[in-house]
Amino acid sequence: MPRIQTGSALLLSVLLIAGCATTKARRSETAADLNGQIAQMQSELQAKDAEILELQGRLEGLQRQSVQTNISPAAGKKTSAIIRVPGVTAAALQQALVRAGLDPGPLDGKVGRKTRAAVKEFQRRNNLTVDGIVGKRTWALLNS
Repeated sequence: MPRIQTGSALLLSVLLIAGCATTKARRSETAADLNGQIAQMQSELQAKDAEILELQGRLEGLQRQSVQTNISPAAGKKTSAIIRVPGVTAAALQQALVRAGLDPGPLDGKVGRKTRAAVKEFQRRNNLTVDGIVGKRTWALLNS
């Protein structure tokens, strides 16, 4: 009987060692897979970072362009009430009022109290109907 027990013990030892080796191999494969996934994610992250930088650059360029042409995002909302000539912006109106020697307030592309007052003063000086509306006649005289 001792021979059977020795054989069983030997067999059990071999199986344990083989099992440990297999587990180590699996761990190695799993670690390699995880390292590969990490490398892939880092690569994707770098690509996204580059995309963000490019978009930020484009945004800054558009913002500079907007400032240079005196266009304000809110300009369209405030001009519809008094500007009745297609294509005329609040910024263009303000610049024309300055050229006419009037003070439309800050040249910010927004129609405010001073811009409306300057339009009425221009209309008064030029014998137009003083309604504060920039129609074709007011704009034609103002822009000439």
